[in-house]
Amino acid sequence: MTEKEKLLEDKDEIKNLRKNRILQSAFTFFSEKGIDTIAMTDIAKDAEIGVASLYRYYETKDEIAIKTAMWAWENQKEDIMPEIESADYEVKTGLEQLDFIFGKFVKLFENAPDFLRFIYFFDSYAVRTKIAQERLVDYEKMIGTVQEVVSKAINKGIEDGSIDKKYAKDEEKLYFTTMHSLFSTAQKLTLNKNMLSIDSKTNGAEQLALLAKILIAGIKA
Repeated sequence: MTEKEKLLEDKDEIKNLRKNRILQSAFTFFSEKGIDTIAMTDIAKDAEIGVASLYRYYETKDEIAIKTAMWAWENQKEDIMPEIESADYEVKTGLEQLDFIFGKFVKLFENAPDFLRFIYFFDSYAVRTKIAQERLVDYEKMIGTVQEVVSKAINKGIEDGSIDKKYAKDEEKLYFTTMHSLFSTAQKLTLNKNMLSIDSKTNGAEQLALLAKILIAGIKA
């Protein structure tokens, strides 16, 4: 490697570190206060970067919100995929794989409530501000990797007989119904916390674990 190449590599590394710092700052703000109330100057100040420099990386708040959403999903993917790709996971039945994935929602609720809040705020912001679908293509692809993993488990379960074969023609519906149920419940529990006195009577993680069991029991062969 020449000195020039090394210099360019160092610059790229600094640039990537700076981008990561910006997205971390944006994520922290957005997950705590929503997206609408946060200004680009807030992010720039927290990330210790000039506002002009921030706009060179991300021209609008819409853009930084989208990139933050992809960054957040990627972080979650990096956390779970090693287990999904392990030999222990591979030998499970389709229903067991699905049960394992559902269990991850409980862990997500316990360990990453900020992620759940952020995704709720981002989805609401994207709908309210009418972000064009073509701008969300890469974001959709990121979520699509999750659908691929879950759908693979569902299809395996139908084939190996661990999931009721009556769902053989409804794999996609089964994916959306189960995932939306778990994700929406996890988000509601994260956002509301103990808003009412009755909310404190049942542990949120226990509610999610029970929901997962109900869903698994409902599709079991």
